[in-house]
Amino acid sequence: MTPGTWLTGAGRIDLAGPFPMGILNVTPDSFSDGGRFQDPGAALAQARSLADQGARMLDVGAESTRPGARPVGPAEEWARLEPVLALLRTHLPELPVSLDTRHPEVAARGLRAGVAVINDVTGFRDPALLHVAVNGGCGLIAMRSRLEGDALVMPPYGGGEHRDAAAAIAELVEVRDRVLAAGVAPDRILLDPGFGFGTTFLEDLALWNALPQLPEALDWPAAGFCIGISRKRFLSWKAGVPAMPVLERDPLAARLHREAEGLGYRVFRTHAVTVPRIRPALPEDAPALAHVQVASWRATYRGILPNPILEALSEPGREAAFLEAMASAPPAHRFWVLEARGAVQGFAVAGPCREPGVDPARLGEVHAIYLLPEAWGQGLGKALLDRATEALRADGFREAALWVLERNGHARRFYEVNGWRPWGQPRNAWMDGIALREVAYRLALEPPLPEL
Repeated sequence: MTPGTWLTGAGRIDLAGPFPMGILNVTPDSFSDGGRFQDPGAALAQARSLADQGARMLDVGAESTRPGARPVGPAEEWARLEPVLALLRTHLPELPVSLDTRHPEVAARGLRAGVAVINDVTGFRDPALLHVAVNGGCGLIAMRSRLEGDALVMPPYGGGEHRDAAAAIAELVEVRDRVLAAGVAPDRILLDPGFGFGTTFLEDLALWNALPQLPEALDWPAAGFCIGISRKRFLSWKAGVPAMPVLERDPLAARLHREAEGLGYRVFRTHAVTVPRIRPALPEDAPALAHVQVASWRATYRGILPNPILEALSEPGREAAFLEAMASAPPAHRFWVLEARGAVQGFAVAGPCREPGVDPARLGEVHAIYLLPEAWGQGLGKALLDRATEALRADGFREAALWVLERNGHARRFYEVNGWRPWGQPRNAWMDGIALREVAYRLALEPPLPEL
């Protein structure tokens, strides 16, 4: 099997790039957001938010699978789902829906209501559910899990002595073979390793570390898996902070999603979609830009600049400066904001170079790139940098330049990894009577500039 696409009830989906599935829980007892979206109107609002963040499919579930959750019967599950699915079909008809259920009656009703995928956390052990999926013309997400009777096994997460992934991989092989034996075409199937479902942290960690070998072990392409780690205990335990609140785990998930993406994995179930949206900045963004810049300066320059200077940074002062700059900037100066998880995470500014003695029609400059500290390490800075340099190239500049504090090693490594090279001579910038040494970098957009 070597699919670059996934065949679902909504058609064939291209998996050449990341495919985030936004999780929409319509339950009162979900571990991550229990009760927040049980009301159909609230569920629709959250679906819109996930779509705006970049979700390419919604995964809707009405039965919680957290440890100790009360089982929900098919009638109650459908009563929760029916009004939400109707609203999604009316207001977001272009967004495919995956239905997270283990009940054949609910799956059949969902398919009649237009869902494109059936996602079963029990790996289609129920022959009736597998029959519905096989004949429903839908996509399937088949997850590895451990059951005792009809109940999911959820051992104490910190316990256990299993330190390899062999058992979980063997269980995933059983899931694969079961669905294939039923006659489902491979390009309709995504396999979910089932992080946290009957596994301890040590097993989950071993399973994560086995991701590079998992496609070969199952004879299944990386793009044919669905990774579901969003907000799970695995994230906080891996970070060494087991008690980390659920909603603070989103940046950890984003970093691991990028790690898996580098291995060829494409489909990620997530509560907070991290696909960034970059758009031109508006005057009403000024408070958010000020917050980003002050937070970034305080995190980046702690130990480089005196603490009194960092603590004296004023968001209202920066807000006023941004408003003035956006109002007075010539057309060649561009301001962008980057939104992820429904909020402004960073910004960039680019335009003609301000350095004396250079041709401003030939040399452009990335004047600023800032990200909130919690957004670091997720590829968002590169997305902003790429947008800024693309705009400079489109405006006819043949070279791009930027300046960065000499002692800002993190930023310098970031620029160097992305192809920027040291250029010219250092200069001093002054801040509250303190000389700050800056170094220049350049990036050739066309033939290179001569040295300054």
